[in-house]
Amino acid sequence: MPRDTVGMALSGTYRRLRELAEAFEAVAENHGDPVRADIADGEITVRTVFPTVTRGRLIAEIAVRIRNQDPAAFTSVACRVDHPGLGVCRTADVLVMKREAHERGVHDDFAAFAPDISVAFEVVSPPGASDDHVTKLRDYPRMGIPVYVIVDPRDGTITVHSGLDTSAGEPRYADAPRRYKFGDTVQVGRWTLETDTFPRYRS
Repeated sequence: MPRDTVGMALSGTYRRLRELAEAFEAVAENHGDPVRADIADGEITVRTVFPTVTRGRLIAEIAVRIRNQDPAAFTSVACRVDHPGLGVCRTADVLVMKREAHERGVHDDFAAFAPDISVAFEVVSPPGASDDHVTKLRDYPRMGIPVYVIVDPRDGTITVHSGLDTSAGEPRYADAPRRYKFGDTVQVGRWTLETDTFPRYRS
């Protein structure tokens, strides 16, 4: 979506849903219950945040390792990403974009603009999350994010989804998922990710 049409796309229902999602997150946080409120199909979905030490360490390490190997890359953690034209907003654990895309600015303070994103990472929380394996796997290609990586500390695996394809009508990742184990060197778009020190959840 051209940036000059973003403001038009924010009118009406989606604008109101964004306001409600942001307000709900703020109220929950004030009560000591951090949550993330995502938007899709005209609805707000709320999920609990699991800020474990292991998960936090993985998120930080992913962001730092990508940034350190590529000065042209910008990484952001626990950041919303949305596509106003589709009325979809998700919260990603790590987003990677070109620094020039970041420096020209997100379309507002609410979220990063999905077509600017190069890679989205999700670190599966201890109880597991169908959002990561189902909902976001559906919505990230719809939003135009070319690479989606699921890091699962429960079993020490990493799955890379890529190959945006729209030929079937509904955008999807057409390439066969590439699967790795903690300790492997993972190819993520034009970057590599060393995972030798990635921790797993304790049983």
